[in-house]
Amino acid sequence: MGFQFFSILAGYIESLTPKELAIFLSYPLMFGLSILTIKWFSKTKNLPPQERASLYAIDALLFALLGFLLKGEISDPILKLLFRDMFLSLTALALAVSVFSISKGLKKLHLLTYGGLLSALLVEFIVIFTTNLRLVDILIPLRKGLIVISVYPVLLALLELIPIKRFRRLLIFLLSFLTAAVGLAWELNLVDFDTKAFIGLAIAVVVSLLYSWFVTQGAVLLEKFLKKLSLEDEDRGELISNLKQLALILLLWVYWKVAVDFTNLSPLVEKLKGILLVDTDVVKISLYGILVSAFLFWFLYVSINILKKAIKLLFNPEEREEKGGSLEAVIYNLGILFAITLALAQLGLTWEVILPLAGALGIGLGFGLQTILNNYASGFIMMFSKNIKVGDFVELPGNAGRFINNPSSTIFGRVEDISVLTTRIKTLDGIDILVPNSTFIGSQIINYTFRNPYVRVRFPFGVAYSSDPKKVKEILLKVAYECPWAKNYYKPPQVWFVEMGDSALIFHLLFWVDIREIWRNTYATLSHGLFDWVNTNAWYKLKEAGIEIPFPQQDLWFRNSLKVVLEREDGTPLAVLDNPKPPMVEKSDANFKGKGRENETTDERKEH
Repeated sequence: MGFQFFSILAGYIESLTPKELAIFLSYPLMFGLSILTIKWFSKTKNLPPQERASLYAIDALLFALLGFLLKGEISDPILKLLFRDMFLSLTALALAVSVFSISKGLKKLHLLTYGGLLSALLVEFIVIFTTNLRLVDILIPLRKGLIVISVYPVLLALLELIPIKRFRRLLIFLLSFLTAAVGLAWELNLVDFDTKAFIGLAIAVVVSLLYSWFVTQGAVLLEKFLKKLSLEDEDRGELISNLKQLALILLLWVYWKVAVDFTNLSPLVEKLKGILLVDTDVVKISLYGILVSAFLFWFLYVSINILKKAIKLLFNPEEREEKGGSLEAVIYNLGILFAITLALAQLGLTWEVILPLAGALGIGLGFGLQTILNNYASGFIMMFSKNIKVGDFVELPGNAGRFINNPSSTIFGRVEDISVLTTRIKTLDGIDILVPNSTFIGSQIINYTFRNPYVRVRFPFGVAYSSDPKKVKEILLKVAYECPWAKNYYKPPQVWFVEMGDSALIFHLLFWVDIREIWRNTYATLSHGLFDWVNTNAWYKLKEAGIEIPFPQQDLWFRNSLKVVLEREDGTPLAVLDNPKPPMVEKSDANFKGKGRENETTDERKEH
């Protein structure tokens, strides 16, 4: 039987023209030479895995195109069929090499792919030239099994490119199950794979390589580009993260389209659509509809996040915080509403269905969702009224950090984001506070940057009664003009003589600052850097001018005679000091050169 097989093969080869035989034999030789050349070049130049994989992928596509062209030069039908299977197998082999060159594991499984593809090609030769029908009935299922076994490691390697670690074991199990199920369906002739399946696999591999390049090298280049455009670090990181998610969504969509359109799995999809979880006259929800609806919402949600960050690039860097931030909030909230509407429509829940259900559950929704709907509506009111915008500096009642020993009873910070239900405020201590949107509508909120970012700050100073008020004003004004925060071009600084205190003359130094500049300052907390600078410099200048800064002082008068009894340790009297005249005893915290008022009122005297 073996002699007969080789005899038939030899006779068939003699019947071929030299041109057809040269095309058939030269193609695998050129292919092998190209693979070895790329391997040598990559090792010599020490290319990274992504570049090496790209070379293998380009080589596979070029030889696939060359195979289609050379196939037209062959007139013999049997040789044309053999050549088609050969160049498809070799193209698949090159694509597998490309995928394996960037995968970290699966070293031993590589042999399954290489051996399976070559063995399947050899079995195809035997099936065509053998005359044993029983052997053909065995070899055809064997060839299908070899192809399935050779494709499985490639699918595992493609799965490694998807950055999902938490559910990787589950995905590997599902991939193994689906591969086995599809292979069994192919063996039972329930589905059929033809040349389109290899084309689909090639498309999936190329798209996977592009995805791998983007999440590694492309993202780095994009980050450098966005950095040149002066996009903030937080916005830049969120934009790149969402672009990676979008690339993953497109990759999964390509996998799905390849599986459905290139592998004849449409009947299985129709059966999936027939699995109904809710089947009524009004609503029909299938398992397929739930998957598509969830995938659509994921795609829209990521696209909205990309758009809301990319829209900031349309503004100048100085306007991105205010104008770009406000537009970002509008796009996000309207986009989420749009995404939910489309996802529900894809699921089969239109307004004709939702409104009757909402009416039936109106009472329960009215009480249960009252707070949520209030915050949702408040968010839109805030965005369109522009009383509170992204980038504003606000102050509201509350505490923002007892854990960090912040005793303040107010929250001060910058509005970072206005989402569907809450507004995120970042304090100067780096704490993010989520405030319900309804708080900004129903409560009094202090907005420091409602019209402009300039606010007036005041610093109280107390000096001795012996000080010259004109000289004090001159010194404090000089401090204001030297202060790096003071915006004296906006409005000039002022010094007010406001009070004659118990033991000091009280002055207030007032000047205007840009609150946004204080926020961007490298000091740890708001105004502490500013107050520290002003108080320190004012203290030194007042001291140089000989102006005293007093402390509180109090005189105590004893109306009756003062009697002092000295006792021993055991309690027995030692001596008695008695002064019949009412002396004046002065009590103070320390020596005070510039005395304040010497005569106290009767209410300020205390009786022993």
